[in-house]
Amino acid sequence: MEASPLPALEPEDFEDCIYCFPPESGLPPLYIVFSSPYPGATILGAFSGRYYNPEKAGGPIEKLDWEEALITQDGIDLVKLHTSRFGSSDGNKTMIDRLEKILYGEMAVTDTDKRFYTHEVRELERYRRLGIADGIEPDDESETWNNTHTATLEDYRLSSDFQLLYTPEALEADAAQTQRGYK
Repeated sequence: MEASPLPALEPEDFEDCIYCFPPESGLPPLYIVFSSPYPGATILGAFSGRYYNPEKAGGPIEKLDWEEALITQDGIDLVKLHTSRFGSSDGNKTMIDRLEKILYGEMAVTDTDKRFYTHEVRELERYRRLGIADGIEPDDESETWNNTHTATLEDYRLSSDFQLLYTPEALEADAAQTQRGYK
């Protein structure tokens, strides 16, 4: 490894770096990533704040409304079908359980439930438009998911804050599942 003095005569092709602050600042080193982990993700979503490739997102962005969503059994079945492609997820299971309770009148629907429901159904539509069979997760390091997920956030004019799609209980279930995976 050879150190290059900066500023260099020609720009370096950095993908990431570690920025070290003066010791007296008390600040820890900061790891900075300059590149997107998703190939071709060069367009920044106006609402989501995420980079994606609209050419591989399963169609153009539309102005959709999640607020008037009605939870139906057919819709829940589509949510289950779509989320099953990603493997076991306690967060998704928690949200699907909520949708079923809402359908049976055991729980009142919240905005979070409506956003999750409409998001997953729309994301499934985008996967299908790309010709991806139901139940299949493409082996592309989440490139397809990123493009369809981000485009769906844009459709509904949502930021990428997972709290818009998942209740605190669902986020806790997801975190607990992740922790179990590390043990």
